Amino acid sequence: METITVRPETPDDYFTVECVVREAFLDAPHADGTEALLARKLRDRPSFVRSLDYVAVIEGAVAGNIMYSMCDIIGATGERWEALTLAPLSVLPRFQRRGVGSLLVRYTLDAARKAGFRAVLLYGHETYYPRFGFSPAARYGITTAGGDNFDAFMALPLHDGALDGVRGRYIYDAVFDE
Repeated sequence: METITVRPETPDDYFTVECVVREAFLDAPHADGTEALLARKLRDRPSFVRSLDYVAVIEGAVAGNIMYSMCDIIGATGERWEALTLAPLSVLPRFQRRGVGSLLVRYTLDAARKAGFRAVLLYGHETYYPRFGFSPAARYGITTAGGDNFDAFMALPLHDGALDGVRGRYIYDAVFDE
């Protein structure tokens, strides 16, 4: 069994990570070919959480990457709660289904908990992310910015009660819509 190492992404990894993101999403449903550009642009945004930007390395080569950015949940009367957006999570196709993505998610969720973040929201595969504790955001009274809900829109409180009383619309960085 190969050894997977998780470490922070460095500037020397940027181009490689963008290639990993491109390859990871090449044949993915709902992918539009802009995911690698998203990774590049996200690093320059104030919302980017550099402390949760990690790569998975196998035999000296980057096999996967995970990134997070800050987001808001805005209540009906203007209340604002900060949370995290997990995106993108990318693993080279030849390393998929070998635990690389799971290791990145578990490692960074633990780091986010320890850092005191409230919750993580994402648009993701509805059979993959529940293994980490994610469930439909509707369960917590959180909708998309447009007021919608669907199975792939999920949330994970990082602490007991972290989403108690939190109700509102999910507002993420505009870079995701560019």
